[in-house]
Amino acid sequence: LDQSTYQNADIISISGVSSLSTTPIELSIKDTDDAKIWEEILNPKQGKFSTLVIAGGGGWENGGVYTLNVKQVDSDNKIEFKFVA
Repeated sequence: LDQSTYQNADIISISGVSSLSTTPIELSIKDTDDAKIWEEILNPKQGKFSTLVIAGGGGWENGGVYTLNVKQVDSDNKIEFKFVA
């Protein structure tokens, strides 16, 4: 993530590096109630991946701590960030 706090209509930049360069990566964001509000599957290029998400809309009604989940095969990482509604 490019920031630790976002507000409505902010652009969230997600990027990373993977040692498994040909295996898809599943990205998802969960809200404060642990409900999945966004999801995307990316295929890394030369071990790198990136995407953009706009904070806001359905599922982004409440402020608080949100979680970005990054899953690839058996690896599952989580990054928390703050959303100000």
